[in-house]
Amino acid sequence: MTTLTLGTTLGPNLRLDRFLGEGAMGVVYRAHHLALGIDVAVKVLKQDETNRDPRYVQRFQREAKTLARLDHPGIVRILDVGSVDDLYYLVMELVEGMSLDQYLLRRNGPVDEATVLKIIGAVAAALATAHRAGIIHRDLKPGNLLISRRGQLKVADLGMALDSESGVQLTRERTVVGTPAYMAPEALTPGQTSDHRIDLYALGVIGYQLIFARLPYTGTISQVVQGHLAGRARFDLGSQCRPATIAIIRRLMAHEANDRYSDAEAVVAEARHLLHGNKNGKGKGKGKGKGSKSATASGSSELFGLTRLIEKGLGASTSEKGGERIVHTTSRERILVWLILIGIVALAIIGFSLSS
Repeated sequence: MTTLTLGTTLGPNLRLDRFLGEGAMGVVYRAHHLALGIDVAVKVLKQDETNRDPRYVQRFQREAKTLARLDHPGIVRILDVGSVDDLYYLVMELVEGMSLDQYLLRRNGPVDEATVLKIIGAVAAALATAHRAGIIHRDLKPGNLLISRRGQLKVADLGMALDSESGVQLTRERTVVGTPAYMAPEALTPGQTSDHRIDLYALGVIGYQLIFARLPYTGTISQVVQGHLAGRARFDLGSQCRPATIAIIRRLMAHEANDRYSDAEAVVAEARHLLHGNKNGKGKGKGKGKGSKSATASGSSELFGLTRLIEKGLGASTSEKGGERIVHTTSRERILVWLILIGIVALAIIGFSLSS
């Protein structure tokens, strides 16, 4: 059995530099690709009796090919797949930054409505691309949503996926797939069929967490599961969001799959509608019910820009006054802003003088 240690080289080009995390399927490392000269993330399939089964290895390789064909800025890209002796691994895009889970821990409170709609819309746009390719995430949660240093939101760990077109499950057999806190009722019910709408349910739970700064169901795993199966989440808690935004979350979390949105594109369209209403002081009504591919594409570009909202929340202290969020800056930051403004004015004067 091959043993991995930091500093060793996996295959011809991957130097393992740092341990990043571990999931049900594999262990993830930060690595340096020696040939390309870039840092990447490497997911190494766990070594056990199940993983040495040739059928499971074939599924792992199928997974890599399936995920590699996804092309969306909101999905972590698969760059390569390989094997060394008895180890199989995926090479993925490295996202420098933090997970949405880490962001929420730092924030420790509800998220403002504009940010909620941007996050919901951005994730839905990425899911729409995956779902059209026959890929179901099955383990969508804040820990699998990565925020880059530039503020881009990317969906990660699609290794829990199901290729719905071929019907080949790409995760382990006879195991519960997903995280109970974010799982739809049908995914928690043995023998019940589930489809892409379990991802929409999980997105609803994430939205609930953003709005109310808590999960809909807490306690032991059994209590959490029973909560989802009963479908009695409270939506009358205090929040910064309008009823129309909360209605999106409520519909995403509908107990019956048929009562949710039919597809992720519809979520993108409705989130865009409410954001547009925010910008124009409107925001009334429920928005569009059915989306399209064009809505997904434009929604991706519009809803994807989380840079200022998220980096401002992490990089500066804030307070609330009269319903408005005030960002506090230091004297050094204010001096820097004045110097930049003076420089701009000076350049304008010089340019005017030269043109004269």
